[in-house]
Amino acid sequence: MKNIDTSGVVTKKLKEICPAYKKSPSVDVADLVGNWMTVFTQPEAIDCFTVHIRATTEMEREIYTTKYGNFSSSVDWSRCFLQVGTPLGKHFLQGNGTESGLMENIIIFEDKPGEYQLQNATADQWMVYGHRGSEVLITRDCSGETAAAFARAHYWPKFQELGAIFHRSGIAIHANKNTLCQPKGACNKKCVETPRFNRKGSIQKLNKFQVP
Repeated sequence: MKNIDTSGVVTKKLKEICPAYKKSPSVDVADLVGNWMTVFTQPEAIDCFTVHIRATTEMEREIYTTKYGNFSSSVDWSRCFLQVGTPLGKHFLQGNGTESGLMENIIIFEDKPGEYQLQNATADQWMVYGHRGSEVLITRDCSGETAAAFARAHYWPKFQELGAIFHRSGIAIHANKNTLCQPKGACNKKCVETPRFNRKGSIQKLNKFQVP
C-alpha cells in the first residue's frame, strides 16, 4: 500500500485512504485465507454468497506487475498478498493488515483489449474474531457507510454473537434483525435458514433455527 509503511506506522496520508479510519487490532493476512459465507450486512440486507480468499504467490505478483503496471504508482503488486473471489468477480487486497487491518481494494477491468483500468474503490478495515474454525470476519468500509460479517465455512454464528463482535469492533450494529443474511428460499419470518457445507465449501443443505 503506497501510503502505509511496512512497519505499520501511520503516515500523514492515512485519512486520504480511509476517511472513516478507526484504530483497531492488526490482522494477519494469512488468517483471511479460506472460504467465508456472508452472514450479516448493513445498512441493507443482501442474499448470501460465498467469498473465497487465497494468497497470491510471488510469481503471480511479478506477472501482474508486468501485465497491468502500477497505474501511476497507485498499485504496488509486491504488497498485494490476497485475491478475493466473489460472485461478482475477483479483485486484490493491497496491504499487510498491520495498520488496523486497513487494506485497499484493487479492482481492475479491461477497457479495451490489452488495456486495463483501475476502478475507483474505497478501502476497508478487516478484523477477525474467534478461534480457528469458528472465526467471524468483519469488514468496515472506509467511507463509514457499510459493514459486513463473514463466517468461516462451516461455521454459522448466532445473532447475539454477531452483536457482541460488532460491539468489540466499535461498529454500531443496526437493531433490525432482517439484515441477517438469508439465502434465497422459503424461510418464514420466524426462522433463518443456515447453510450446511460439504467438504468443498459448497452449500449442501439448509438448516432452520428460530430467531430469538
